Amino acid sequence: MAIIDVLKYDGPNNVLVWKWRPKNDGKRQEELRLGTQLVVNQSQQAVFIHGGQIADVFEAGTHTLSTENLPILSGLIGLAFGGQSPFKAEVYFFNKAVAMDNKFGLIPFNMIEPNFRVPIPVTSRGSFAVKVNDIRAFLSQIIGTVPDFEATTLKQYFRGVITENVKTAIVKISREQKISPLELEAIVIDVSDAVKGIISETLAKYGLYLELFNIEAIPIVDEDEKVKKVVTEYQRLMSQDMEERMRLKRRAENLEMYKIERSFDTTEKAAENIGGGSGETGGILGTMVGLGMVNPLAQTMGNMMQNIVPNVSTQQTTQMSKDEIIKLLKELGDLKAAGILTEEEFAEKKKELLSKI
Repeated sequence: MAIIDVLKYDGPNNVLVWKWRPKNDGKRQEELRLGTQLVVNQSQQAVFIHGGQIADVFEAGTHTLSTENLPILSGLIGLAFGGQSPFKAEVYFFNKAVAMDNKFGLIPFNMIEPNFRVPIPVTSRGSFAVKVNDIRAFLSQIIGTVPDFEATTLKQYFRGVITENVKTAIVKISREQKISPLELEAIVIDVSDAVKGIISETLAKYGLYLELFNIEAIPIVDEDEKVKKVVTEYQRLMSQDMEERMRLKRRAENLEMYKIERSFDTTEKAAENIGGGSGETGGILGTMVGLGMVNPLAQTMGNMMQNIVPNVSTQQTTQMSKDEIIKLLKELGDLKAAGILTEEEFAEKKKELLSKI
């Protein structure tokens, strides 16, 4: 029987849990003893189990095994050998580092394309990263059935939980958002967010922490000729739809520019036509005559002239020169020509002004 003096694990990082196993060649068996040096590397924890119970948990560092740090053994190991008595125990090294890049993928499942009513095979792929967060829960729930627990073993344990929830989320979100199976790439982030919470809760029950969960893609499987035809026709329709959208957008932009240009043209034309045109109905004033707006306006202007001209005659006549009176007569003539003043109103004001010269 050989007694080992140093116990440690320097295996690969993809091993989450490694169980120390004594070598047995049929003649001798290695056992532990009090005084053995236990070396626990950074990001590791070592757990001693005796009789199905956790004797102690050791963090990173070098530890000398004794009844002080393994109190459960003190009543089980005889002291006849001066504290050097050999004993048997299960020792597990836990890798506390994050187990990265655990890939997963879905077996293709059919989703009905709503436009063509054709089943489209859909799949998905992604990755996740976990780390051991609660070694007691992990031991009680998983460890004991396998000697070593690698990242690949982790995927085998939780493949069903992950794939089933991803599939459910894809179907549910695509229906809610009314998305065709040919457009599922648009909801990759939504599916990741929806599934991450569910997977995280499930793993937590086993003492694992979900550090990362990512849906990389939700592609279709277009190996079938019928599916290829549907994809081609769908892409054609989407292209036509995009062209129509762009055409309507350009039309709306052009229409807006047309409205702006017309507003400038109208303003410019109005400036040219004020008081202009030919005959008695030219320009804006002519338009107003044609629209029947002259009579109300003429009545208003007549009332204004009745108030203005008398005031001019009574208050300013003595100060107005002959030229100013003639100028005022011309302005009154323009108002009569435009139809704003009647012939009688113009004649009355004309007589009144001429009497002041």
